[in-house]
Amino acid sequence: MKTHFHFRAGQVRLLLTACTMLLLSFITRTDVGKGKLAYKTGSKAFDMQIKSAYFIAGPDGFDSGKTIRRLIFTTNTLDDKIKSCGAMNCVDQYIEGMQVDLDAAPRLLYWISLNNQLVQYSGTAQNEFLTLTADTNDHLAGTLKFDQSASGGPVVDITFDTKLLKTFAKAR
Repeated sequence: MKTHFHFRAGQVRLLLTACTMLLLSFITRTDVGKGKLAYKTGSKAFDMQIKSAYFIAGPDGFDSGKTIRRLIFTTNTLDDKIKSCGAMNCVDQYIEGMQVDLDAAPRLLYWISLNNQLVQYSGTAQNEFLTLTADTNDHLAGTLKFDQSASGGPVVDITFDTKLLKTFAKAR
């Protein structure tokens, strides 16, 4: 027995539109980060290709009444791990790359974690090193570029476009 389906033109367009939107949702990423992070310590050099960027927000670890925005740049995807965390500092253990706090101090505060967190470095950078092309409560995009290798720090050149993934209620 054969079953024939007859679709009207409007139904076909609706079905094609739905399929296209579904396909685009798999292709389009909102956590786009591209660039490099280079760091040299002693005789070991790290040259990482950044592939993902994340934007989270939550209370400052030192002043719980203050909300900070944090950018995370990594070589891997962290969506599910970030979403599963109950506190902002929970994310730190998963980062192979760099995190930058935007509102915690007069300068940018950053931390890099490399080699499964066996290599870590923290520092500050001038706000001018961060150029934002989108700066809203739920969307950050732009470039972060600086070279602190002369003082033992990293070389960073990253372009990113990311939506707010999660707002945390607790810092720790």
